[in-house]
Amino acid sequence: MEKGEADIVIGSRFKGEIIKGAMPWLHQYIGNPFLTWIFNKAYRSNLSDTHSGFRAFTREGYDKIRGHLKTTGMEFASEMLGVSIMKGLRIAEVPITYYPRRGAESTLHSFSDGWRHLKHILLRAPTLLFLIPGFILLALGLFLVFLIWAPFNLWAVKLGIHSMIAGCLFALMGYQIIFLGLFAKMYSVRHGLRNHDGITSFVLKHISLERGATVGLVIFFMGFVLALFLVWNWAVSGYTDLPLLDQDIAAFTLLVIGLQTIFYSFFLSLVKGEG
Repeated sequence: MEKGEADIVIGSRFKGEIIKGAMPWLHQYIGNPFLTWIFNKAYRSNLSDTHSGFRAFTREGYDKIRGHLKTTGMEFASEMLGVSIMKGLRIAEVPITYYPRRGAESTLHSFSDGWRHLKHILLRAPTLLFLIPGFILLALGLFLVFLIWAPFNLWAVKLGIHSMIAGCLFALMGYQIIFLGLFAKMYSVRHGLRNHDGITSFVLKHISLERGATVGLVIFFMGFVLALFLVWNWAVSGYTDLPLLDQDIAAFTLLVIGLQTIFYSFFLSLVKGEG
């Protein structure tokens, strides 16, 4: 900081030395490394000890972040660094030696404070919390449906109607979670919790209420036509030839996704502040 090379400096215990007995093994080998890894993924950083309390910061750097610091617990360590990254502050680490505590006992509660850290990080990382799991579920669901409807066998195991039901449910859950992530990202940007990234910029530029509602109507219409066709064939047969279950599932899945897309488009427009 004296050289003007950093706004915040962290004393990294993991780049330095941790004297035996200074840190419980649960914190040293599981808790701190895991929370640091989650933080780095959420904020695209490369820090080694995001929960070290040994810190120094310039007055100018503090003035840039102090109005955005809200937490009152141990998660303040994560919040300070997250806001600093969002505000473009330069963060550096120096190795330190971490000695056993003398005198008063530590007030840290491993699981409750660890959960507060994890919750704080995830609530400010919609991509990690919503989008990645959502796309995994959506891809898995569509893959299962494709395996069932493929005109050729991709493997020896022949999947049936139950696998298709599971695939459609996975796809619906993934689709819902993805939109929750988009809502969260737009809300975070609008309220200054996160900066714009490629996803939010794409949403603002390409996804409008009109486009989303139109896509939803098209999907709903496809499902409606398919369902009407199935009901018509059933009626023509004298209500004796029931439609195939996979066709029923496909029709109702399209209907649900179409309606979801329409209403999600309205809500996304609301979160974006359009009117």
